[in-house]
Amino acid sequence: MSDFPISSRFKAACSLINNLPVGKFPLILKRICAKIHIKNCEFFTESELSQLTTQFSVSLLDFNDILGACSYAFEQSAYSTIKPDALAATLTLAGMSSEHSTVFSQAWAQTANSVVSNFRDASVMGAPKVMTNNEWSLSINMSNDTLKNTKEASARFEIDLARPHDGGDEETLAVEFTHEELYGFFQKLEKVQSQLDALS
Repeated sequence: MSDFPISSRFKAACSLINNLPVGKFPLILKRICAKIHIKNCEFFTESELSQLTTQFSVSLLDFNDILGACSYAFEQSAYSTIKPDALAATLTLAGMSSEHSTVFSQAWAQTANSVVSNFRDASVMGAPKVMTNNEWSLSINMSNDTLKNTKEASARFEIDLARPHDGGDEETLAVEFTHEELYGFFQKLEKVQSQLDALS
């Protein structure tokens, strides 16, 4: 039984990995582990990719599939806290050779703590901002015309936002509601509150 979903594409990539020199494989894995937490990051530069594909006699498309499969396996291992031996067993089940899966699990054993820590830090830095303070005020706008005087009440909120553990400056968000808009907003808040109460 595998510790994460194994697709046919992943199995195909494992077959491609089996053709890589075992001695060079750790260098690829080390680079992936160092950058995997960075969103939309390229693991290798174009010149490096050109050198690697030539050195390994593999097409760029196949090499990208290899990188994608390795990245996927490390991500799944980080999110599920998979042990190195279990990872090796899953990779072998997917069709990776025992030599390559052993190298893979050894790389995971050496880098697991830093990879998980980097993912955690990236998650915190990319976390939604939370409210740290708020102020509000009410106002009434008066208007005159030839027929009647009208009054339009509004409420203004100033909300200070910041990310936990970010260390950056707070951001102030100003929002103004008419009476109808504020009433609708409070109705939504009450609905959210009732759903939270039901979960607790």
